[in-house]
Amino acid sequence: MAAYNRNKPSRIGELIEGVLEELEEETPYRPEAVATVAAWPTVVKGCISKFSRAVSLRDGRLIVEVAEPAWKQELLLNKKKIIRRLNQCMGAPLVGDMVIKVRDFIHGEE
Repeated sequence: MAAYNRNKPSRIGELIEGVLEELEEETPYRPEAVATVAAWPTVVKGCISKFSRAVSLRDGRLIVEVAEPAWKQELLLNKKKIIRRLNQCMGAPLVGDMVIKVRDFIHGEE
């Protein structure tokens, strides 16, 4: 958003447009991002979905957290296939890359 000057009158449309542009750049909660993250368990299924979770999608990069390094390796080996399945599920090429981080979190019960 352009610098705001309180002493200079501005048109309301310009102010609103600037605010919307700023929000669009900052928010990771775009509908397609939320839908992609929500689709993660459906796409990966099985044990992988129990020990991993998609966290966010921003600029085509899906951030995924795993409970242990072994699961990171498993995802890295299947990265292209998972990205292809996510994009097919979403009906658009939203995911271009996947970043996998090992995080300590409580995973689902068996």
